[in-house]
Amino acid sequence: MSIKRKKRVLVGMSGGVDSSVTAALLKKRGYEVIGITMQMLPKETEHQSACCNIGSINDAKRVASKLNIPHYTINIRDTFQKNVISNFVNTYLSGSTPNPCVECNRHIKFDELLKKAEELDADYIATGHYSKITYSPKTKQYRLCKAKDDHKDQSYFLYMMSSNQLSKTLFPLGKYHKSEVRKMAEQFNLLNANKPDSQEICFVTSKSYTTFIDKYLSPSNRKPGLIKNLNGQVLGKHTGIHQFTVGQRKGLGIDSNFPLYVLKINAQNHDVVVGDKEDLPVLKFSISKFSLIDQNEDVLHKSFDLKIRYQMTPIKATITAICSDKATVSLVDKTPLIAPGQSAVFYEKDRIIGGGIIEKPPL
Repeated sequence: MSIKRKKRVLVGMSGGVDSSVTAALLKKRGYEVIGITMQMLPKETEHQSACCNIGSINDAKRVASKLNIPHYTINIRDTFQKNVISNFVNTYLSGSTPNPCVECNRHIKFDELLKKAEELDADYIATGHYSKITYSPKTKQYRLCKAKDDHKDQSYFLYMMSSNQLSKTLFPLGKYHKSEVRKMAEQFNLLNANKPDSQEICFVTSKSYTTFIDKYLSPSNRKPGLIKNLNGQVLGKHTGIHQFTVGQRKGLGIDSNFPLYVLKINAQNHDVVVGDKEDLPVLKFSISKFSLIDQNEDVLHKSFDLKIRYQMTPIKATITAICSDKATVSLVDKTPLIAPGQSAVFYEKDRIIGGGIIEKPPL
C-alpha cells in the first residue's frame, strides 16, 4: 500500500508577520512547507531598506527554523532591477505614476515563485497577501476575491493573476483580520509577532522617491520645465517632471490663493499643468497590459465597479472596447485627476474581474 504524499507548498517568506503566519498555518493544516525568501534589492541598499533587507531575510530564516521547515534564499536582483526598479524610474520620467507593488506581483512574487515551485516539485505557492481564492464549478475557473479585512485587502494589487496561476496559489490570510493574524503569530510563538508592517516602497531607501530617482539621472536626463495653468500662463519652474504626479496638491513650489492640483504632465516639453481639480473631468480613458482573470469571460459593455487608486470608493465604469492587451474604459460620472501609470481594476461585488495600466492622459 503506497503512502500518499503530503501536498507540498512553497511559501514566499519576507520576514514579516503575515508570511510567517502563512507558513505556520499551512504546516498546521498538514502541508509540506518550504520557505523561500527572494533577494531583490541591490547589494548596496539592502542594509538600508525598511523591508526586504538583510534583517528581514534573517527573520525569515529564524521563523523557518522555529517551524522546522526548510528555507532557501534565491537571488533575483537582476529581474527585480529590470522589471520593478527601472520601470519605476522610467515611468516617472515619462510623466506617469508607477505602481511598483503591481509590477512586483506581476513579475516577481508569482512568476518567480511559480518557476521555483516547478523546480522543487511543489503543488502550490503561497504568500501572506490578504485576498481570497474561490472556484466556480459553473465556469470551471478560479476566482480572486476581496479579503475579509477591508482595511488590509490587497486584491487591487493582484488583478493581473490568471485563473491558472490562482489554481496553484494559496492565500490563507484572506479569511482573517489583521488582529487575528497578530494573535496567531503570538500563539505560534513567532519572533516577529509584533514586528511593524512596512509602509514604504521597499527599494526607496532615501526620504523621498524623487531623491531616489535623482540618483539614476544622468546630466542629459535632468530636464527642467515650466509650471503653467490651463491658459498657458507660467506660474513657476521645476527641475524635473519626476517630482510630480497627477492629482498632487502639495509641494508644487508655487503660491496661490486657492488649492492647485497637477492636472497634466507633458513629457515632451516638460510642462506641468496645474489648476482646480474639477478643471479636467474625465469620462473615457485607455488602459494597456489589460488582462482578465477568466480569459473567456465576456466583459464588453457590462457595468463594473472600478478602482483607479488602491484606497478609494469604487466608481461605475464600462469596458467599451478591447484590442489585444489594450482596452477603452467609459465612466458613468465625470471623474477628475486620473493618473496615467496607475492601475484600473474592475470588480463585480467582491470578485476581481481584471484590469490594466492607465496608459496615457485621458481621452
